[in-house]
Amino acid sequence: MKSVYFPASGTCVLTHTLAQTLACTLVILLTACSSGMPKKDDPGPAPARDLSSSAGEAGELFTKARESLDKGKFDTAVLEYENLEATYPFGDHAAQARLDVAYAYYQQGELDNSLATLDRYLKLYPQSEQADYAHYLKGLVNYSRGKYFFESIVPRKMDQLDQAWLRASLADFETLERRFPDSRFLEEAASRKLRLIDHMARHELNTAKYYFTRSAMVAVINRVNSMFEQYPNSTVTPEGLVLLARAHRALGDQRSADEASALLRERYPDFTRI
Repeated sequence: MKSVYFPASGTCVLTHTLAQTLACTLVILLTACSSGMPKKDDPGPAPARDLSSSAGEAGELFTKARESLDKGKFDTAVLEYENLEATYPFGDHAAQARLDVAYAYYQQGELDNSLATLDRYLKLYPQSEQADYAHYLKGLVNYSRGKYFFESIVPRKMDQLDQAWLRASLADFETLERRFPDSRFLEEAASRKLRLIDHMARHELNTAKYYFTRSAMVAVINRVNSMFEQYPNSTVTPEGLVLLARAHRALGDQRSADEASALLRERYPDFTRI
């Protein structure tokens, strides 16, 4: 296989065969990336009352759609649920259909559609006994937003991304905890909250490190202290104390540097990077 170069620009023009190969590779990657959320991020569809046994056409349509959903045929399930909603827009079947559609969208990686569907569900059914699931799934959706296309090849660094969606996810899990203290999803939500806090604290620390490289020591001190206030129990606190001591030392404030070092030794005796 040969490539053709234009001498004037040095630009390489790919042969038709190579272009086809790259296109095929892209299709494979697209298929792999859209095959569903990782298993660890799959909450499963919302628990439902036994609507499938309901008499009449609504029950039959629901049964058919739920079977597609359970088999992972998410495109088909969405179409079948939409047909159900259009035919029977009121009642328990329509409510469950909206929640299942949100889950199907999530599984397909259509996060904006999933979020919009969940927001509509919570607006229509704020007192639903399944509202805890809706808030939990919203947290997962926001947690997953911002994933870039080739994450399976080049994992993202969440602490280096825009933090708005992380804060939204944290708020969703906190709403779940506040409104549904007996929810079955509380344990997993609490675990994800800890990870979110660490990601956001790491973002603050990385920003402070950048300021340090720019010799903006006052900005370093302010950012690290802000991190301590917002995320006091994060796993990056010891690194923050190290950076704080170095920034004070660079400003000639040995007393404050010693205080940060002493606090590090007191609270994190096994952390020696100072």
